[in-house]
Amino acid sequence: MALIISEPQTRKLIDMSTALKCVDKMFHDRAAGKVRSVPRRRLKGSEKQLNMMAAWHADYDLICLRAYAGASNTVTFYNGRTGQIQAIINMRYLSSLRTGAATGIAAKYLAPSNAKTLGVIGPGWQATFQVEAIAHACPIERVVVWGRTPKRRKAFIKQMSKIVKADWREVSSVSEVEAESDILVVSTDSAIPVAHGARLKEEVLVASIGANAAVKHEVSIDLIRHMNYIVTDDLPTARIDSGDLIAACEFGILRWDSIVPLDRIVGHGAPQPRPKRILFQSNGIADEDLAVGRYVLEQAKRKRLKMRRVPEI
Repeated sequence: MALIISEPQTRKLIDMSTALKCVDKMFHDRAAGKVRSVPRRRLKGSEKQLNMMAAWHADYDLICLRAYAGASNTVTFYNGRTGQIQAIINMRYLSSLRTGAATGIAAKYLAPSNAKTLGVIGPGWQATFQVEAIAHACPIERVVVWGRTPKRRKAFIKQMSKIVKADWREVSSVSEVEAESDILVVSTDSAIPVAHGARLKEEVLVASIGANAAVKHEVSIDLIRHMNYIVTDDLPTARIDSGDLIAACEFGILRWDSIVPLDRIVGHGAPQPRPKRILFQSNGIADEDLAVGRYVLEQAKRKRLKMRRVPEI
């Protein structure tokens, strides 16, 4: 019997604080060798593209298949022993929630000590989750925001200032954000670098969220050149999808064997002393989908939520 869980239901069953705990545990489990995954693959149709990735967790014996194309965005859970479908979950909200949570975990382990100022480049839908996650992980007191459209900047600040209590301010240039940030989030859909790093602080964590395809670019090669430490959520996925890291390796600025998977940091700790300038490249991986999706499924069962039940697919 497969359960169908809708997006409105997922919003009621998990919040950012819980998502951070789920994703943190998942990275610990990756470090312990309990998780196997398949990097994202893409299949182009006549107009839309199907994106697919998968993960399996040994403790639960659950296989998670994440697939999205256009407005369709789902996770399907299979029993690892029988192959039976356990649930199909709408991931529109959860995929953004877990992406924010992954950055929150990176900030928890890699942000400069006593980081107070968060900078945001790209005040869109995904940035709302980034800000909330980092504010849970670090004692943020100030948030500075830059986006190409002043109206969008103002709307973002108006919305998020109700969620995250801090001193909010919009700025007129990327360089202003760079100069003020202890943690800098770049959350765009850009094909050319937006952040160049010329005015970054001596100690900073830069989190790049949107460059999760080979053709996308958010941070420049110059910015990467000045990083002391590069971390990503999944190295096999980064080799396929991290446009900025791919470019840096092709130009000889970076080597793949020097990039550190986040689960190593979560499981074994960050290097000491802390590298001064750190880049976290987020790709969004099925392991994270499995972490939050499984929690939602268990909560839906525990609370006996009214769900559609499909006897056979």
